[in-house]
Amino acid sequence: MKNFINYYYHFHIRDLHFSNEKYFFSNEQKKYMLKVCNNIDMLDYYSELSSQLQHYNYFFVIIPNIENSYITWIDNKPYVLFQLSKITNDKISIFDIKTDLFITLNGKLSHLNRYPWILLWENKIDYFEEWFSTKYDSYKKIYPLFHYFIGIAENALLYLKENEREETKEKSDELVVSHNRLVLNYELFDYYDPTNIIIDHASRDVSEYIKSTFLNRVWDLDIMKSYLHQHYFSRYGLRVMYARILFPSFFFDYIEEMIVNNYDINLLYLENRADEFQNFIREISIFLEEKYNLPVIPWIIKKV
Repeated sequence: MKNFINYYYHFHIRDLHFSNEKYFFSNEQKKYMLKVCNNIDMLDYYSELSSQLQHYNYFFVIIPNIENSYITWIDNKPYVLFQLSKITNDKISIFDIKTDLFITLNGKLSHLNRYPWILLWENKIDYFEEWFSTKYDSYKKIYPLFHYFIGIAENALLYLKENEREETKEKSDELVVSHNRLVLNYELFDYYDPTNIIIDHASRDVSEYIKSTFLNRVWDLDIMKSYLHQHYFSRYGLRVMYARILFPSFFFDYIEEMIVNNYDINLLYLENRADEFQNFIREISIFLEEKYNLPVIPWIIKKV
């Protein structure tokens, strides 16, 4: 690999370190990382995006090769070389998630916009309802749980629509650098990798991280409280966050994985997770209602 790097980038490196499927090296007191790019399409937007990212000093810079291409094909794999910023890599925590990395949508960047979520959620709900209606006999054992999670998804969708009608956006609700699905095992090197970026509302990353703590059974309301104490969200933003936490994407992910891989659906697992999810969203609902006087879904906070 050293020979490839030296040839394609005109470097003369001696030491190369391989970790977590990434190559690391230094050259002229600058640090670099070479890795396979799983999102080549993102590079079509990089030139426009990089002009805005440079204001934040965190994000890695993609280095073109001697052919002036961001992609270097090595052993039929698309590699990208990054010049690293001065951050130290570690597993991301909720306090690493930034809410002020504002991005202006222009030109090609509009293709990276993932907000608002209403149409996306409507399509996902319709897809799974149609799928289940054609597979009912094969999956009827999970019908009560499917109905339960679809009900929560529809409540989250309705809440999102009500928020659009009832609240006013503020400066903090402008679109920011975000990520598709920020989870507990995300690293800072993933967070500041420009090929991982999408553009969305600031609540997206923190909402997905919070749901990931639930999935990994390390959920702690005090950590969410501390984060919100340090980061400002408008009423509109808080309600968007609440809606996204409510939307049970993990359930849809699980069902899809079982179907694609032809695995048996673990009914007991889903039943346990449904009970845990009910307690999880009840705890968050009560907190947001009491602390911020937000409207919440009434049946969720009702004790059985």
